Amino acid sequence: MGIRYTLAAGMLAVALVACGGGESQDQAQSPSDVVQADEDAVVQEAGAPDAPAPESGATAREADAAATADVLLDKAGNPIALLPFDIESVPVSNATLGELPFFSMPDGYGLVNRPDTRAFARFPVRMGEGLHWVEGATWAGRLGVARDRRRDKEFSALELRRNLEAVLEQAGAHKVFDGPLLRDLYYGQLNDEIGQGFIEGVNLDSKIPTWVYVIRQPQRTAWVQLSIGPRQAAMVVIDQQPFEQSAHWGDAFPWLSTPAGYGGPTKQRDFDMYPFWTGSDFEEVEGKAWIARVDHDERGSHSMYEVRRNLQAMMDEAGAALVFEGRIPKQAAERYGADLRSPYSTGTGHSWHGYDSMVYRVDRPGGREVWVHARLEYSGAGWVVVEREGFVQTAALLPAAALKQQLDADGRVAIQVNFAVDRAEILPDSQPQIEQVLALLQQDPSLRLSVEGHTDNTGGADHNRSLSQARAASVVAALTAQGIDAARLSAAGFGADRPVADNGSDDGKARNRRVELVKRG
Repeated sequence: MGIRYTLAAGMLAVALVACGGGESQDQAQSPSDVVQADEDAVVQEAGAPDAPAPESGATAREADAAATADVLLDKAGNPIALLPFDIESVPVSNATLGELPFFSMPDGYGLVNRPDTRAFARFPVRMGEGLHWVEGATWAGRLGVARDRRRDKEFSALELRRNLEAVLEQAGAHKVFDGPLLRDLYYGQLNDEIGQGFIEGVNLDSKIPTWVYVIRQPQRTAWVQLSIGPRQAAMVVIDQQPFEQSAHWGDAFPWLSTPAGYGGPTKQRDFDMYPFWTGSDFEEVEGKAWIARVDHDERGSHSMYEVRRNLQAMMDEAGAALVFEGRIPKQAAERYGADLRSPYSTGTGHSWHGYDSMVYRVDRPGGREVWVHARLEYSGAGWVVVEREGFVQTAALLPAAALKQQLDADGRVAIQVNFAVDRAEILPDSQPQIEQVLALLQQDPSLRLSVEGHTDNTGGADHNRSLSQARAASVVAALTAQGIDAARLSAAGFGADRPVADNGSDDGKARNRRVELVKRG
């Protein structure tokens, strides 16, 4: 008896929403545990371990840069050819296609785990002895026996293949590759990118038979990569589309926008310093700062490739110069402490060396500069924008008379003292305030003060206490150097233990970073 085909031509336009006759899908999982949802899940392909972590040597760190080169490196460090493809060689089909992934599953088959979908991404399909890049809307899924049929049905590679071949033939698909999967091609420099949205489509044994089909239509081209083993199968479908820019350079600060479908928390600092890596050193840029996280509005739909292409397009609109692209060296990244990095972590994270960065400079009319540091990760993105501008003082120093008045009234007074970032060095612009404290002590020889340092809650508690103690001691040293008896002064540091404002806002953090003079008996 011949095998029974369960797909009809009329099903071509049916999108795969819940493969396997309405079964409930598993929740999205990380690349390392997508193979089994529970004890009843389909058995993983023999000899095919879960997706490996990025490895040294042939890591995924150069994935995007390598995509523009002639070769990629596989898991073993061997070169992979990136091959062209002549779409004109494929006959045109007029079959009706619906939404991704264009067709439903045969009776009794469905998804093992939740499919990975992206509105715009790229995937390297197997081609000849290498790979061929295709970009557009993508769908990737692991196929097996439907959950509600696992007690009475066995997986049949022949049944699944014959059904899918039939529906692909009805769609006018043209086979352009027939060979082994060779999964190590995907776990070298491409490891992170594959792990973001395509792990379900390639995490099978390397020898598993794999086919690539192209459906060419007058206004549309679709690609299907299908791998079928003896116990389960994997499929990647790409609705090939040209890139369409959805984020644009603005006409006012913060200049950058987010791609359509993306958003996230933002913060602004009216004046601050942020260091931008130039490839050899940091350029410390002072001015108005904007911090933004860029995540997709729908969980699991983030596409680093889509964010990157939009960022590059915005920078092209602005006429920006690309200052740096790659990973900031770990030793350089750790030059700045948590006091500086943490307020910007919404945009550029806590570990600047742990992801791919792009740094741009935009030269605006009137000599103004706008600097951009973009964090590009496969799980999320963000950026910091600083428009360089000079400091405009808005705070006034407290003269000796005002200091005395507040000490007499409250027993304590906060003074305007600025320090180097994450250090106890008093900056020169604080010298006028130190001189007023000196005058206060000289005018009242009986006055004894405790100089107390405080920080916000950024960074570790022990570090903050040590830093605040050191800063208080610096103020005491500056006063005793001018002839004040050291017995009249003491230094104490309390870190973030005694806040005077909510640390949940930048304004509150600024108020908590202070030096106070406290009257002693």
